[in-house]
Amino acid sequence: METQNRVIIVGAGASGLMAAITAARNGAKVTVLEAMDRPGKKLLTTGNGRCNLTNMDPGLPGRYHGAAGSFVQPVLEQFDAQNVRGFFGEIGLLTIEKNGYVYPYTNQASSVLEVLLAELRRWKVKLKLTEKVEAISCADRIWKVQTGTWTYEAERLILSCGSKCAPTTGSDGSGYQLAKMVGLKLIPVVPALTPLLCEGKAPALAAGVRGMAEVSLWQCQKQDGRQVHAEKHWTLVASEQGEVQWTKYGISGIAVFQLSRYVAAAKGTRVFRITLDLLKPYLEERKIEREALQGMLWQRAGQLPSEPVGMLMRGILNEKLIPLMLDQAGIRSKMRCQELTEKELFTLLDICSSYPLEVSGTKSFDVCQVCAGGIDTTQISPETMECRRLPGLYVTGELLDVDGPCGGYNLQWAWASGYVAGKNAAS
Repeated sequence: METQNRVIIVGAGASGLMAAITAARNGAKVTVLEAMDRPGKKLLTTGNGRCNLTNMDPGLPGRYHGAAGSFVQPVLEQFDAQNVRGFFGEIGLLTIEKNGYVYPYTNQASSVLEVLLAELRRWKVKLKLTEKVEAISCADRIWKVQTGTWTYEAERLILSCGSKCAPTTGSDGSGYQLAKMVGLKLIPVVPALTPLLCEGKAPALAAGVRGMAEVSLWQCQKQDGRQVHAEKHWTLVASEQGEVQWTKYGISGIAVFQLSRYVAAAKGTRVFRITLDLLKPYLEERKIEREALQGMLWQRAGQLPSEPVGMLMRGILNEKLIPLMLDQAGIRSKMRCQELTEKELFTLLDICSSYPLEVSGTKSFDVCQVCAGGIDTTQISPETMECRRLPGLYVTGELLDVDGPCGGYNLQWAWASGYVAGKNAAS
């Protein structure tokens, strides 16, 4: 008679819960150890409480950072976005797609967690809360997992501890220490999907403003530890378009989050700046050139000769941004429209299309949505999520050196890696 595999899973986040359900469905006896007093705390915060489950992007594998696509793709092929929707449909959660983004029909992350926990109970998975794992070891192919109260044993061990972002939800980086205990190599971990810190007074003056923009990140290498100011040394890293929020310390918003990993990963070896195109989203949506907008404003200036120049921009930009643009363009705030030259108007619109901010760094692990870096994926089989030189040990989710952009990509990785690990640990 075949012996039932015992599987211990460390961490009751998205990938851990998926691994537990999949392993139990495939015949394993499963125990989940969670350090917090309740499971899925971070899952409840995703998508601002709406839980963007996955993304239907056909180019999904190529959107991930860290590990090469050759590692990510075999995992996603086993459990893609359609599989995710199918899985949640099986356990009673309706989902809805909008522009590729998939959400629970309830618009509540709590619905996602509740159906997962119900499935755990259905398959009689043991869920042990406030059991923080302090050490792991293996002898005679039996994994021993030590907590403050007990030593658990199993033939298979799955590490689903998460990264070190948002530690109040349980992702405190302890999984990295467990990985080191068994000799796994780590890629340096830095915050990703996080706000950017910017120098100068502008962010504080515009704090609270939200608006659409194209955000471009530029970099230059330091020479002999010093910043190089010549424009020819600056190169474009990447651009993202979306909502930007100004804060007292810098800028935030999804478009900014997508670029932050480049700044964090540089670790002071490069200098960065941001340019904000505040006009491009409008021009693209209306399918018009900037010259058309310039002509409209020049005509309007002639109609309002005694009005201050800032009045021209009141229908275009948030009122807090207008003084910043005028100052950068070298235009006096009290200048009347009749004094404005065409060249000055061109300069003003040019500044609105490329407003510069010097970047000094990123916010910390406390506020980032995901981390870059983690366990080096060359040590892991993408077909099984098992460690190549440590039979019976599997790794999932954010603990690995895989991170994706906002929009359901990171949860998709959690579901897929958890599924593959759970299936193979059970067998």
